[in-house]
Amino acid sequence: MVLVVGVLVAGLYVVGRLNPVPAPVITGDVLGPDNGEEVSAYLVRAEASLSGADDERWALISLVDPMETVDVWSLTQNTSMPRNASTSLSQSIFNVPIDRVQTPTVAVPSGNTESSFIASSQVAAVSVLQRSTGTERARAVGDVAAARLRAGCVCVIGVVVRASLDRLRTLAEMSQVRAVQALPADASSGLFSVVPLLPTMTTVVAPTPDDGAIPAA
Repeated sequence: MVLVVGVLVAGLYVVGRLNPVPAPVITGDVLGPDNGEEVSAYLVRAEASLSGADDERWALISLVDPMETVDVWSLTQNTSMPRNASTSLSQSIFNVPIDRVQTPTVAVPSGNTESSFIASSQVAAVSVLQRSTGTERARAVGDVAAARLRAGCVCVIGVVVRASLDRLRTLAEMSQVRAVQALPADASSGLFSVVPLLPTMTTVVAPTPDDGAIPAA
């Protein structure tokens, strides 16, 4: 089992290196809220994006609360939906919640099997460490966040998927889902940016406090 997971993680890491998640440069299509946007306005905008003919779309699913990878897999692959209504997973978005501490939010390749999707948390741990440089506090936060990701923490805050509008509308009605925003039908893979909506953002999309103590892993 350890060997299988190791192979999956290595494979996902290679995919991530060859196909890095695009940085959120606002130059084209964007999934997620704008900086400074009221959360209520974004939720209305996301809901409006689900109108139209039932075709395949790229979409961002934002969760009400962080979830475990296995639970997010079950949510997106819900068997109560029509058999022909598949959901292709593209990116898993992770953020390790620590009270009043800013932790890196990372998006990594998901994989489209349950085992590879669950293993994406290990890839996220590597990505967090790569981003946690510059200051002693940043490195300490990165160490804690990476350790919790490796342990399989409840840290998935969203996923980028490709699915039909009908399926996206069904997902949007689930109690665990805060918002589903779809791009226009002509949006291309890899040519859009993703700006995650953190569960802790309840009024305005803005940086969260970063004056708390860093706990042990």
